[in-house]
Amino acid sequence: MKGGVGKTATVVGLAEVLAAELVETLVIDLDPQANASICFAGSSTLRSLIKKGHTIDGFLQDRIFDKKQTDFEDCIRTNVSNVSHMGTQLPVSLLASSSRLRLIERELIYKLTKSGLSLDRIVDLIYNLLKEQLSQTRTSYRYILIDCPPGISVLTEVSLRLADMVIVPTIPDFLSTYGLQSFCSNLWTGEIANETKLKKPKKPHVLITRRRPTREQNLTTTKLYLERRRKPPKFNIFETEVPEMAAIAEALGKVEKVDVDGNIDKPWPTLSQKWKGSAPFLESLAEEVKEILHGA
Repeated sequence: MKGGVGKTATVVGLAEVLAAELVETLVIDLDPQANASICFAGSSTLRSLIKKGHTIDGFLQDRIFDKKQTDFEDCIRTNVSNVSHMGTQLPVSLLASSSRLRLIERELIYKLTKSGLSLDRIVDLIYNLLKEQLSQTRTSYRYILIDCPPGISVLTEVSLRLADMVIVPTIPDFLSTYGLQSFCSNLWTGEIANETKLKKPKKPHVLITRRRPTREQNLTTTKLYLERRRKPPKFNIFETEVPEMAAIAEALGKVEKVDVDGNIDKPWPTLSQKWKGSAPFLESLAEEVKEILHGA
């Protein structure tokens, strides 16, 4: 529900660490700000994808409004990471977003409700469409990570219901955690959870991010860990905590080197060079994620 807590940083870092095992990893960007898209693709490639309609909003435009048989695979850009591991480019692919996604979602709800569909029916429609696409796409990837915007849109709710695992990054302070209990209650046990026949989302895993050794954050962190004592707890919590680090912000600032002919020359840093001191925390998080998904 909260912006600025590290959702995109978590997706980008986790995707690259998982892909360091040289397994195919896909990032789907559902945020109209397209921050994950720009981090991976860079401005030039992202402009090209938007121009061709090879974005998630382009896919929705094709399938729902223009009735074209476009698939995710038609829009996915492969090998977008500018990072190498053991001398090989990380196998990260991207289904990009653009600022048009916000307009497409709004237009989608407006036109479909005008045609007589209820909001529940619209959610069903989008759920079945994304489920079909993910079923086709997942055979090509070991991991698929979806970056969601703040708030609960139709696409976000559908993604939460389809996901094998829901990660909720949060800064351990009052404002960042204020809506956490209600968010979990509404989607997992409250009216929103029960008003649809769609699959209930997996219980979320809270990830403490931008951790600082302050009194407020220490107290809030203790309260988050106390959730484990509830029966049942509203959410799980990772053992890994990601500290506030300048290295993370630097890693997200992808630099494109352009030669005199206008060709983009990727810098190809290694994983440890890009993420620097934050790499061990991302690797620890990746190990927890794999254990939860695949078992110890």
